Amino acid sequence: MIKKTEITRQKLFDGDQESCLREIFEIEHQKIRLADFYNNPLKDLKKEIKVEIFSTIVGESNFRIKNSFIRKYESQEGLEVFYIKNEDLIALLSCGEYQPARFIVFLESIWLIKSRI
Repeated sequence: MIKKTEITRQKLFDGDQESCLREIFEIEHQKIRLADFYNNPLKDLKKEIKVEIFSTIVGESNFRIKNSFIRKYESQEGLEVFYIKNEDLIALLSCGEYQPARFIVFLESIWLIKSRI
């Protein structure tokens, strides 16, 4: 089973990329940095959870698939979507260069699977 939490989409960072690398974000009482999720593109989550759950997450989040050289999922702004998985909690974040020299990070949603529902 899976359930989306009641949090609303939040902008976590808006500034230059150098500053973002030093920024610490707190999500569900967990402190994370850009490096903690930047190597976890959403497409890789499909290997860690059931396909049905992955499809629900992507469908309800309204992410688009971009079929370039490397397949990736994008948010409404065209930012690539990444994830952090901690036990039965999955946080989805989007980030990237939004305008020249302007890097932005959004917390898209948080999902609970299995026992925390």
